[in-house]
Amino acid sequence: MLKGLFNKKDEDAGSGPRERQIVIEDQAEEAEEAMSLLSREGRANLDNTLEEIETTVQEAAKTSLRTIKLMEEGRCPSCGQKTQQFLFTSVCANCGWFSYISPEEGNSIIHLKNGQKIDCGSTFDTRGDYILGITDGVVRAKVSKDNVEHIEFVWTDDEIERKRQARDREQEGICSWCEKSLLELEEEPIVVYAAFGHDQHRYLFCTDRCEKAFQKQYPIRIHKNCYSRTCIDCGLCQKRYSGEDETFAKRLQEGTAR
Repeated sequence: MLKGLFNKKDEDAGSGPRERQIVIEDQAEEAEEAMSLLSREGRANLDNTLEEIETTVQEAAKTSLRTIKLMEEGRCPSCGQKTQQFLFTSVCANCGWFSYISPEEGNSIIHLKNGQKIDCGSTFDTRGDYILGITDGVVRAKVSKDNVEHIEFVWTDDEIERKRQARDREQEGICSWCEKSLLELEEEPIVVYAAFGHDQHRYLFCTDRCEKAFQKQYPIRIHKNCYSRTCIDCGLCQKRYSGEDETFAKRLQEGTAR
């Protein structure tokens, strides 16, 4: 992966713009110089260095995946205990870890100890004892935490209401097609797992009609046979759920699969 970053073929020069990942912007030349130095010292040194980098990247990916999975389960990525969920914030009462998001439509205000204010779209809390003020994807302020009194998040009423409605729907359970509440169902909802790309998702339907309408609307999911293959026996996507409660698996067991 990393070797490809520094061995770019000449024919790529004429291609259109595309995203690249460079560790530090404007330091590609320095990276090339380091690669050249290691090459002169011996190919083995260069290969060992690239392997060390690959290992570091893989370990970071494992850490990121662990954090994401724990947060999906409502657990603290630091200590593993259950977190308290608020509209825009998760807090662990056990160790004090917390995670929050900034307003998308509103704005953030950095209040300084000298009474001044800095308006920005969002803020980023760095480990280097600085608060970054970001507006329209551009860092427009870098403020030392020692000078910050507090940060105010100004959410719009519409943003708060949409978040509350989304949380209520998640807690109640809604049909993935007609969006009716599943609480009033006399029978269990129909559970379907399917993947766009690499990630598995869970869908609930209140009736067979909603299930069929969903499958007709999104036939692309059939490319992994998601509608006719149990997740238990499949390994074609990144699983987020085990799949034991999948309706199709139960239909197979009962001999009623369509």
